[in-house]
Amino acid sequence: MSVAALARPEIAALSGYASPTADAGEIRLNANEAFCSPWADSHVAQLTRYPDMRPHSLRSMLCDLYGTATTNLLPVRGSSEALDLLIRSFCRAYQDSVLVPTPSFEMYRVYADIQGAAAIDLPLSAENAFAVDAARVLDACGEHTKLVFLCSPNNPTGNVIDRDTILEICRARQGQSLVVLDEAYIEFSDSTSLVSNGVRVDNLVILRTLSKAFALAGARCGAVIADSAVIGILEKVMSPYSFATPVVEQVCRALGGGQLQNTTRLINETRELRDQLFRALTPLRAVEKVWPSQGNFLLVRFRKLETAIAELARRKIRVRQFTGQSSLAGCARITVGSAEENAQLVAALRVLDITA
Repeated sequence: MSVAALARPEIAALSGYASPTADAGEIRLNANEAFCSPWADSHVAQLTRYPDMRPHSLRSMLCDLYGTATTNLLPVRGSSEALDLLIRSFCRAYQDSVLVPTPSFEMYRVYADIQGAAAIDLPLSAENAFAVDAARVLDACGEHTKLVFLCSPNNPTGNVIDRDTILEICRARQGQSLVVLDEAYIEFSDSTSLVSNGVRVDNLVILRTLSKAFALAGARCGAVIADSAVIGILEKVMSPYSFATPVVEQVCRALGGGQLQNTTRLINETRELRDQLFRALTPLRAVEKVWPSQGNFLLVRFRKLETAIAELARRKIRVRQFTGQSSLAGCARITVGSAEENAQLVAALRVLDITA
């Protein structure tokens, strides 16, 4: 059975939107565009025409970056758009479900709620280092579980999921579920992407983003890497002209011309600063526990979270709190900042040690 059979029947039958096209040199009177620009600024003036419906240049560069074929990759506006497309395409409202390990990225549940898909929680244990166990995942899946979300390195806990565990889940859910592996932070880890490992499983969907390691959060650009049948389904649902021309140009500029060496330097510096911050936070009296992390952040449990948050806020330092998740009680996620920013964070928490 083709993996496309898992999609909602009405989506599978959808024709999708065909945008007006024109070759170079042709007179374009088929897209209701302005015939000239009223703007003097040359950068604005070039925006009279719609961008490519699916920008080939961007798709090609992302395929080169991740080492996959154009038929297996869809550029998306960050991983969030990928989640929305997947849930809307494969989950029937009030019938199908998604499996969400918790704690993990909160948008999995948000998009499931928007679509009316039930979210099955799979609690991860802090005492077990938030490890994902294949048997527990498979036991938690229901008859109509269409998507299994896995985040590696996991946000906010920072741990990675073993490659064999992921593949075991994929094999066991063949013909029943897509396994969506969110690799937003993979560049900061000691693991390699399942894309670069050459893994080819038709029900495995891998999400990548330029927001983290490539420092392009403002561009809102990522990629879905999957079986061509899955890519075809998502393209039907994705809005036309989703990428603005300036975004495509800026991202292609960032990924071309030898710029990737700058990304490598940033990744290495972030990893070093992460490890330094881990060593600096661990002995503090205000800190109860710091979990090792493979991302660009650390999960920290404080002895008095509210006191720590108040002191950091007084010094104009913001960290991420979590509410309503018992496994993260007393915890905050701290993004790795610059050496100076990290030093200010540690100094603020040392004040709590003195006054404790």
